[in-house]
Amino acid sequence: MYGSQMPKYVDLSRYWTEDKNLSIQRAKEMTGLDKRTLSSAKKGQLERGQFETLFKLRDLASELAGKPLTLEEIFKDD
Repeated sequence: MYGSQMPKYVDLSRYWTEDKNLSIQRAKEMTGLDKRTLSSAKKGQLERGQFETLFKLRDLASELAGKPLTLEEIFKDD
């Protein structure tokens, strides 16, 4: 799937763009996740976390993208 190594970071920056106009506070209300987690994910700097967090971030990214996304689509390597 990813060769020998899983991607290291969750990156919502492709979906959570400025034109979406979604604040960190509003995302916190939608997901129940803390602002630091959401801010890091928005910038593509969130190290992989707990499954519950990953699923919430995937759901948020899906809403922003306007289509269902897989967990793989919210990861990046770096």
